[in-house]
Amino acid sequence: MASPVEEYDLIVVGAGIVGCAAARAFGTDGRKVLLLERDLSEPDRIVGELLQPGGVDALKALDMEHCIEDIDGIPCYGYVVLQDGQPVHIPYPTDPVTEKQPVGKSFHHGRFIQNLRKAASSTENVTIKELTVSTLLKEEQKVIGVAAQSKSNEEFKFYAPLTIVCDGLFSKFRKELTVKTPDVRSNFVGFILKDLELPMPNHGHVVLASPAPVLLYQIATHETRVLVDVPGKLPSVSTGELKSYLKETVAPELPETIR
Repeated sequence: MASPVEEYDLIVVGAGIVGCAAARAFGTDGRKVLLLERDLSEPDRIVGELLQPGGVDALKALDMEHCIEDIDGIPCYGYVVLQDGQPVHIPYPTDPVTEKQPVGKSFHHGRFIQNLRKAASSTENVTIKELTVSTLLKEEQKVIGVAAQSKSNEEFKFYAPLTIVCDGLFSKFRKELTVKTPDVRSNFVGFILKDLELPMPNHGHVVLASPAPVLLYQIATHETRVLVDVPGKLPSVSTGELKSYLKETVAPELPETIR
Protein backbone atom coordinates (compact mmCIF):
# COMPACT_ATOMS: atom_id res chain seq x y z
CA MET A 1 0.00 0.00 0.00
CA ALA A 2 1.39 3.40 -1.00
CA SER A 3 2.10 5.98 1.67
CA PRO A 4 0.39 9.39 1.74
CA VAL A 5 1.66 11.99 -0.73
CA GLU A 6 4.38 14.27 0.62
CA GLU A 7 5.23 17.67 -0.89
CA TYR A 8 8.46 19.65 -0.68
CA ASP A 9 9.98 22.75 -2.24
CA LEU A 10 12.88 20.70 -3.56
CA ILE A 11 13.80 17.03 -3.97
CA VAL A 12 17.44 16.00 -4.22
CA VAL A 13 18.23 12.50 -5.50
CA GLY A 14 21.60 11.29 -4.23
CA ALA A 15 23.34 12.21 -0.97
CA GLY A 16 26.83 12.54 -2.38
CA ILE A 17 28.96 15.67 -2.54
CA VAL A 18 26.61 17.64 -4.80
CA GLY A 19 23.41 16.39 -3.21
CA CYS A 20 24.44 17.17 0.37
CA ALA A 21 25.78 20.60 -0.58
CA ALA A 22 22.59 21.44 -2.48
CA ALA A 23 20.36 20.26 0.37
CA ARG A 24 22.36 22.33 2.86
CA ALA A 25 22.28 25.46 0.67
CA PHE A 26 18.56 25.33 -0.12
CA GLY A 27 17.63 24.32 3.43
CA THR A 28 19.57 27.24 4.86
CA ASP A 29 17.68 29.45 2.39
CA GLY A 30 14.42 28.39 4.02
CA ARG A 31 13.32 25.83 1.43
CA LYS A 32 11.72 22.56 2.50
CA VAL A 33 14.14 19.96 1.13
CA LEU A 34 13.92 16.18 0.79
CA LEU A 35 17.26 14.41 0.31
CA LEU A 36 16.98 10.80 -0.88
CA GLU A 37 19.82 8.28 -0.80
CA ARG A 38 19.77 4.58 -1.68
CA ASP A 39 22.40 3.60 0.90
CA LEU A 40 23.43 5.81 3.83
CA SER A 41 26.29 3.56 4.94
CA GLU A 42 29.83 4.87 4.41
CA PRO A 43 30.78 4.47 0.74
CA ASP A 44 34.10 2.97 -0.35
CA ARG A 45 34.96 4.81 -3.57
CA ILE A 46 38.09 5.98 -5.37
CA VAL A 47 36.52 9.27 -6.50
CA GLY A 48 36.32 12.64 -4.76
CA GLU A 49 39.40 12.19 -2.60
CA LEU A 50 41.45 15.32 -3.37
CA LEU A 51 39.58 18.56 -2.82
CA GLN A 52 41.13 21.52 -4.61
CA PRO A 53 41.38 24.94 -2.89
CA GLY A 54 38.31 26.14 -4.79
CA GLY A 55 36.34 23.28 -3.28
CA VAL A 56 37.57 24.20 0.19
CA ASP A 57 36.41 27.77 -0.43
CA ALA A 58 33.00 26.46 -1.54
CA LEU A 59 32.67 24.50 1.70
CA LYS A 60 33.52 27.66 3.65
CA ALA A 61 30.80 29.58 1.78
CA LEU A 62 28.29 26.87 2.70
CA ASP A 63 29.48 26.78 6.32
CA MET A 64 30.53 23.16 5.76
CA GLU A 65 34.29 23.43 6.14
CA HIS A 66 34.11 21.31 9.28
CA CYS A 67 33.26 18.34 7.02
CA ILE A 68 36.95 17.96 6.08
CA GLU A 69 38.13 18.08 9.68
CA ASP A 70 38.75 15.13 12.01
CA ILE A 71 38.91 12.57 9.16
CA ASP A 72 42.72 12.19 9.13
CA GLY A 73 42.92 14.32 5.97
CA ILE A 74 46.16 15.57 4.43
CA PRO A 75 46.80 19.22 3.41
CA CYS A 76 47.71 19.60 -0.26
CA TYR A 77 49.78 22.53 -1.56
CA GLY A 78 49.92 21.70 -5.26
CA TYR A 79 51.24 19.08 -7.64
CA VAL A 80 54.47 17.57 -8.88
CA VAL A 81 54.62 16.13 -12.39
CA LEU A 82 57.20 13.43 -13.06
CA GLN A 83 58.46 12.27 -16.43
CA ASP A 84 61.44 9.94 -16.79
CA GLY A 85 62.09 10.48 -13.09
CA GLN A 86 62.42 14.25 -13.46
CA PRO A 87 60.05 16.32 -11.26
CA VAL A 88 58.32 19.58 -12.14
CA HIS A 89 56.84 21.35 -9.11
CA ILE A 90 53.49 23.11 -9.68
CA PRO A 91 52.42 24.79 -6.43
CA TYR A 92 49.01 26.36 -6.10
CA PRO A 93 49.37 30.04 -7.05
CA THR A 94 49.35 32.60 -4.24
CA ASP A 95 45.96 34.18 -3.58
CA PRO A 96 46.24 37.83 -4.76
CA VAL A 97 43.82 38.99 -2.05
CA THR A 98 45.17 37.19 1.02
CA GLU A 99 48.73 36.83 -0.34
CA LYS A 100 48.70 33.30 1.09
CA GLN A 101 49.12 29.98 -0.66
CA PRO A 102 45.78 28.18 -1.03
CA VAL A 103 45.48 24.74 0.52
CA GLY A 104 43.54 21.72 -0.69
CA LYS A 105 42.75 18.59 1.28
CA SER A 106 42.92 14.88 0.47
CA PHE A 107 41.09 12.22 2.47
CA HIS A 108 39.06 9.03 2.42
CA HIS A 109 36.02 9.79 0.27
CA GLY A 110 33.64 7.86 2.53
CA ARG A 111 34.60 9.75 5.67
CA PHE A 112 34.04 13.06 3.89
CA ILE A 113 30.66 11.92 2.56
CA GLN A 114 29.46 10.84 6.01
CA ASN A 115 30.34 14.27 7.42
CA LEU A 116 28.51 15.96 4.54
CA ARG A 117 25.44 13.85 5.24
CA LYS A 118 25.54 14.76 8.92
CA ALA A 119 25.78 18.45 8.00
CA ALA A 120 22.87 18.18 5.56
CA SER A 121 20.61 16.23 7.94
CA SER A 122 21.29 18.67 10.78
CA THR A 123 20.26 21.62 8.60
CA GLU A 124 16.87 23.10 9.39
CA ASN A 125 14.24 22.34 6.72
CA VAL A 126 16.17 19.31 5.37
CA THR A 127 14.79 15.77 5.63
CA ILE A 128 17.00 12.84 4.61
CA LYS A 129 15.57 9.40 3.85
CA GLU A 130 17.20 6.10 2.89
CA LEU A 131 15.11 5.15 -0.12
CA THR A 132 15.79 4.02 -3.68
CA VAL A 133 14.30 6.36 -6.26
CA SER A 134 12.76 4.22 -9.01
CA THR A 135 10.98 6.76 -11.20
CA LEU A 136 10.93 10.43 -12.05
CA LEU A 137 7.27 11.45 -11.98
CA LYS A 138 6.36 13.55 -15.00
CA GLU A 139 3.45 15.66 -16.15
CA GLU A 140 3.38 17.43 -19.52
CA GLN A 141 7.10 16.70 -20.03
CA LYS A 142 7.97 18.24 -16.67
CA VAL A 143 9.41 16.39 -13.67
CA ILE A 144 7.02 16.95 -10.78
CA GLY A 145 8.48 14.54 -8.24
CA VAL A 146 9.78 11.02 -7.69
CA ALA A 147 8.61 7.54 -6.76
CA ALA A 148 10.80 5.61 -4.32
CA GLN A 149 10.97 2.33 -2.44
CA SER A 150 12.31 1.32 0.96
CA LYS A 151 14.39 -1.81 1.53
CA SER A 152 11.18 -3.51 2.66
CA ASN A 153 9.57 -2.57 -0.70
CA GLU A 154 7.28 0.05 0.80
CA GLU A 155 6.39 2.57 -1.91
CA PHE A 156 6.45 6.35 -1.62
CA LYS A 157 5.69 9.31 -3.86
CA PHE A 158 7.11 12.76 -3.27
CA TYR A 159 6.32 15.95 -5.14
CA ALA A 160 8.20 19.21 -5.61
CA PRO A 161 8.40 21.98 -8.26
CA LEU A 162 12.13 21.25 -8.61
CA THR A 163 13.99 17.92 -8.56
CA ILE A 164 17.77 17.79 -8.69
CA VAL A 165 19.18 14.43 -9.86
CA CYS A 166 22.77 13.90 -8.74
CA ASP A 167 22.99 10.14 -8.31
CA GLY A 168 26.57 9.82 -9.49
CA LEU A 169 28.70 8.38 -12.25
CA PHE A 170 26.41 5.41 -12.85
CA SER A 171 23.17 7.42 -12.83
CA LYS A 172 20.09 5.39 -13.72
CA PHE A 173 18.29 8.54 -14.88
CA ARG A 174 20.89 10.02 -17.24
CA LYS A 175 19.37 8.31 -20.27
CA GLU A 176 16.02 9.97 -19.49
CA LEU A 177 17.53 13.45 -19.48
CA THR A 178 19.98 13.36 -22.39
CA VAL A 179 20.34 11.58 -25.72
CA LYS A 180 24.12 11.39 -25.33
CA THR A 181 25.71 8.13 -24.21
CA PRO A 182 29.01 7.93 -22.30
CA ASP A 183 32.04 7.03 -24.38
CA VAL A 184 34.31 4.95 -22.14
CA ARG A 185 37.88 5.15 -23.44
CA SER A 186 39.74 4.06 -20.31
CA ASN A 187 39.29 2.88 -16.73
CA PHE A 188 40.84 3.96 -13.45
CA VAL A 189 42.27 1.20 -11.29
CA GLY A 190 42.76 2.29 -7.69
CA PHE A 191 44.55 0.80 -4.71
CA ILE A 192 46.13 1.95 -1.45
CA LEU A 193 49.77 1.63 -0.43
CA LYS A 194 50.80 1.75 3.23
CA ASP A 195 53.47 4.19 4.48
CA LEU A 196 54.67 5.11 0.99
CA GLU A 197 57.29 7.85 0.85
CA LEU A 198 56.29 10.25 -1.93
CA PRO A 199 58.92 12.45 -3.63
CA MET A 200 57.14 15.60 -2.43
CA PRO A 201 54.84 15.19 0.62
CA ASN A 202 51.56 17.13 0.76
CA HIS A 203 51.30 17.23 -3.03
CA GLY A 204 49.44 15.35 -5.71
CA HIS A 205 51.82 13.38 -7.94
CA VAL A 206 51.20 12.87 -11.66
CA VAL A 207 53.52 10.37 -13.30
CA LEU A 208 53.53 10.75 -17.10
CA ALA A 209 53.92 7.04 -17.65
CA SER A 210 53.43 5.00 -20.81
CA PRO A 211 50.83 4.22 -22.00
CA ALA A 212 48.83 6.44 -19.60
CA PRO A 213 49.31 8.63 -16.50
CA VAL A 214 49.42 7.44 -12.90
CA LEU A 215 48.16 9.65 -10.06
CA LEU A 216 49.29 9.37 -6.43
CA TYR A 217 48.23 11.34 -3.37
CA GLN A 218 48.18 10.68 0.36
CA ILE A 219 44.68 10.26 1.84
CA ALA A 220 45.54 9.50 5.48
CA THR A 221 48.54 9.43 7.81
CA HIS A 222 49.63 5.96 6.67
CA GLU A 223 47.79 5.56 3.36
CA THR A 224 48.47 6.75 -0.18
CA ARG A 225 46.04 6.35 -3.05
CA VAL A 226 47.36 5.17 -6.40
CA LEU A 227 45.17 5.66 -9.49
CA VAL A 228 46.26 4.00 -12.71
CA ASP A 229 44.62 5.02 -15.97
CA VAL A 230 44.19 1.88 -18.10
CA PRO A 231 43.40 2.69 -21.76
CA GLY A 232 40.86 0.59 -23.63
CA LYS A 233 39.25 -2.54 -22.22
CA LEU A 234 40.08 -3.31 -18.60
CA PRO A 235 42.26 -6.46 -18.23
CA SER A 236 40.60 -9.31 -16.35
CA VAL A 237 41.01 -9.41 -12.58
CA SER A 238 40.00 -13.05 -12.20
CA THR A 239 42.58 -14.37 -14.67
CA GLY A 240 45.41 -12.29 -13.25
CA GLU A 241 45.74 -10.12 -16.38
CA LEU A 242 45.25 -6.89 -14.46
CA LYS A 243 47.86 -7.82 -11.85
CA SER A 244 50.33 -8.68 -14.59
CA TYR A 245 49.60 -5.42 -16.39
CA LEU A 246 50.30 -3.41 -13.24
CA LYS A 247 53.53 -5.28 -12.49
CA GLU A 248 54.94 -5.54 -16.00
CA THR A 249 53.65 -2.39 -17.72
CA VAL A 250 52.94 0.21 -15.03
CA ALA A 251 55.48 -0.47 -12.24
CA PRO A 252 58.61 0.00 -14.41
CA GLU A 253 57.33 3.46 -15.36
CA LEU A 254 57.22 4.67 -11.75
CA PRO A 255 60.07 6.38 -9.87
CA GLU A 256 62.23 3.91 -7.94
CA THR A 257 61.14 5.33 -4.56
CA ILE A 258 57.53 4.48 -5.44
CA ARG A 259 58.01 1.02 -6.98
